[in-house]
Amino acid sequence: MKALEGLLLTWKSNDDKYLYLAKIEKTPTKLRNVRREFSAQTMNGVHTDYDRGYFQALEGFVRKLEHSDLPQEPNGVKKNSKQ
Repeated sequence: MKALEGLLLTWKSNDDKYLYLAKIEKTPTKLRNVRREFSAQTMNGVHTDYDRGYFQALEGFVRKLEHSDLPQEPNGVKKNSKQ
């Protein structure tokens, strides 16, 4: 729960230097890759429980972004296309 709270506070701030997601291109392909990266971190035993929870929160957040109305891929591939 604290991980989600921290994520939302960071997302709402006007200072994007602390939020990785503010710096990436929000295309379906990029979001899918970032989500997979976060998913891998949730299973990494090197991280503490808090860190794994934070990555899990980020993964869920990105999953929601993936299913929101996003612009098409630069090459014209639509977001619902299976690749």
